[in-house]
Amino acid sequence: MELICFKVGMYFKGVKMGIKSVKIKLNNGAASGMYILLTPDEIKYTKDDETKPPNRSYKIEVAVEQMHNSKRCRGKSTFTISKGTSISKAVGSLLGKREEMKQTLKANGTLKTEKKILTKIDSKDRKFKSVYAAWINAKAINSREATIKNYNGCYNGTLHKLDNKLIDDISEDDIQNIINGMINKGRKPKTIVIVKIVLKQLLEVNDVRLNWKKIILPKIEAKDKFSGSDDEAKLIAKTLLEYKHPVARGVFTFLLSGRRIGETMLMEHKHINYATNTFTLPKEITKTNTEVTYQLTPALINAIKIQKTTTGLIFDLKAISVHYHFKKAMQSIGVHNMVMHDIRSMVAVVALRNGADIYSVSKMLSHKLLSTTQANYLNNGAEQAIEAQNTFTAVIGGSDDVIDVEVETDNFATLKALYPNADDDKIQQAMELLS
Repeated sequence: MELICFKVGMYFKGVKMGIKSVKIKLNNGAASGMYILLTPDEIKYTKDDETKPPNRSYKIEVAVEQMHNSKRCRGKSTFTISKGTSISKAVGSLLGKREEMKQTLKANGTLKTEKKILTKIDSKDRKFKSVYAAWINAKAINSREATIKNYNGCYNGTLHKLDNKLIDDISEDDIQNIINGMINKGRKPKTIVIVKIVLKQLLEVNDVRLNWKKIILPKIEAKDKFSGSDDEAKLIAKTLLEYKHPVARGVFTFLLSGRRIGETMLMEHKHINYATNTFTLPKEITKTNTEVTYQLTPALINAIKIQKTTTGLIFDLKAISVHYHFKKAMQSIGVHNMVMHDIRSMVAVVALRNGADIYSVSKMLSHKLLSTTQANYLNNGAEQAIEAQNTFTAVIGGSDDVIDVEVETDNFATLKALYPNADDDKIQQAMELLS
């Protein structure tokens, strides 16, 4: 079987072009070390003498240099930018990548990673099923496991209907019909959007260009921020911090420090450093794919110490059980419009409302969009995060009481209580799926 490596920026739709690396001009100076790959007739500038993008998807090369073991090292990477994206917006989206490259070069002395070798797909075998299999295998080399899981879920749930269709014959109408079908079935907008994310990447890498502006996606409504009063936040926090189930209570304590539920449930004892009173979340378990370090408050230390585990995962409980306990806790105080992720919003809103600055709150929540460099994020994040956390804690107060009860068993009754309208067969199927 013939193998090929794709060389970035040298071919467009199979035609070799005279490509030049042109230094990007932006008056704000943000594009240092960035070059746009253009043909000679595409090299144009705006009236303000800033680089003008071509009327197609294009590529930007980012070059960096750093000292590694007392030697100056250089490296570069190329990124594809969607058609219609302004140069300033493209550069802004690459600032974080540039800093990541600098940190990698500083640590390793090179940016080189394992080359992606793609299996060549003959024109007679450009059926969607074959193309997807080759594409997802290549994608998995440098993508997070959760990303690949989401993509495969989209394929298995919907996109497999295209299996026997040649990718060259896929049209905007085909994709719109898939989206409309998902809308009619009541699928959530965030689930439907993944269809476009997967198909756009897969088709463009195989030189199939569509007018994506013709495809209408459902609007994702922005979720309202926590709008309750400080007294309501106090009641919610008090209920969670005094909840009788020790494992769920420990999880709630971490959520009230701004952590995500997924990160919290994957925390291990090896992530804790009691010498410095910090805990570090490795990039493999964070949503932002960035390692972050936070300060351990007395409440967090206590939440860890009351757990029965001493190795492996800190919180020995399934996520579905934590959701059950959260729902039970909220029902006990008459709150019916909150989900567990809303705790992050509550923490941020109350902290900001009572004097914490937005930058400190962004550190507490590990909000990547407001982190300009990875170095600054890692070095200063813990200190700034604790400032925001202290502001929130001062508002809600805290509970020093440790209430210990036996851990409830995850079983049929737990699911039945959570979904009382589901029949027994559905509950059993859910248990088998979760196991």
